[in-house]
Amino acid sequence: MRVIFPLLIATLMASGLGLPSAALAQTHPASGATALPPALQAAIASGKADAVQQAIAILSGGNVQQAAELAVATVKAAERMLSTNPEGAVAVAAAAVATVKTVSEQQGAQQQTATVLTTAARIFINPIVEQTLPVAAAQLALATTQAASNTGNATLTASISSQAVGTAEKVLAAAPAAAMAVAVATMQAVNQTTVLQQAPADSLQTAVTAARIIIQPEAQQVAPQEAAAIASASVQIATTPAVYQTSPSSALSAMANAYTAANSQVVITAVPSVTATVRSELQGATQVQALASVNPNNNAAITTILATKQTDLQPSPQQSNNNQTNQNNQTNQTNTNRDYSGTNGENVTVLGSPS
Repeated sequence: MRVIFPLLIATLMASGLGLPSAALAQTHPASGATALPPALQAAIASGKADAVQQAIAILSGGNVQQAAELAVATVKAAERMLSTNPEGAVAVAAAAVATVKTVSEQQGAQQQTATVLTTAARIFINPIVEQTLPVAAAQLALATTQAASNTGNATLTASISSQAVGTAEKVLAAAPAAAMAVAVATMQAVNQTTVLQQAPADSLQTAVTAARIIIQPEAQQVAPQEAAAIASASVQIATTPAVYQTSPSSALSAMANAYTAANSQVVITAVPSVTATVRSELQGATQVQALASVNPNNNAAITTILATKQTDLQPSPQQSNNNQTNQNNQTNQTNTNRDYSGTNGENVTVLGSPS
């Protein structure tokens, strides 16, 4: 890397340092792709995030909008690399996201920032990336979510969060710690009044997926405190009237899974107050008239969730790890078969995907 950077800087100086963005990035009439400065092309081809960030920083000369425009061209180039070099594509996309990650870097470049983040999301949700690079996929999802939460754009934040937590669920088995980091970040991103009110459907989808994640043994084992926090946050989100009304069945699914996680002995050991906290939040939801107005069966459904015995939700401490896994599978199946009545008689499956 010490040899690369001097050469890179020299190339940058020769290839247009200080030129206006129009001279740095021109539309290629044949392919519709962007003609990048040679030094940035070389950095992208290397698949090295540090080299790409260095190139963008030097070429932009401190101009925020110019840096954002170069980041757009970079992340689009990364997307084109996916089929031939997925690892390099993720690294290059991460460099583009890093270029627009903070509020100050996003000022005056909102449109470019949104393009960078939505393109990065298409990369981290790509099956090739999720299946072959689970840790890298989660890391890119985390960085993109954090950058989105700085934009002040509620719709963008919720959309990115929903996609990111979906990736977290898919990579959970292979990269549980990284997946849980993403799940926590997405819940923090959407659990804000502005986001919940302006993007309720994506906010609910985020909570539903996160709640499914935290009932998994690997999630609880690697991050029990985070599982407790997600359990509480998912109930808070699901019981927000604007969110709940988008799909009462999905909201109740999130509540049920949150309560299951809150009754896990692993989670309770890490956060002894979690069961009482989630129970209190669920009880409070039975007093919210707006929820009952949307779904007359809301209170009965929540009461059924709260009536579930702890012994139905967690394995015996004396069981072996294998038996614990079997018990959790049986619990999940039991919950799947237990229906909660939603509005107009719709069936609410505890572990079902949102409608």
